[in-house]
Amino acid sequence: MATPDEERPAHPRNPPAEKTFWEMLPRRNFRRALFLLAALIAIVAIKRMGGFSLAKLFNDVAPAPAPAPQSQPPFRHLEVKPK
Repeated sequence: MATPDEERPAHPRNPPAEKTFWEMLPRRNFRRALFLLAALIAIVAIKRMGGFSLAKLFNDVAPAPAPAPQSQPPFRHLEVKPK
């Protein structure tokens, strides 16, 4: 039978130091979440300012054609039925 002195380790272990809230967060996931949040804020800001739109980009390069003159008769669809 072992005596109480033999059961104890030679050097007592110190409990690990308490971590702060920021130290408990996984760094990789936290960086990813911050990036996604920043990207979302940037997208919302651009949309609110009315910035970068593909329609605006294409209209600047090739504006829409002028409307057709009103003197032409309206288009009529003819239906042909076999006899």
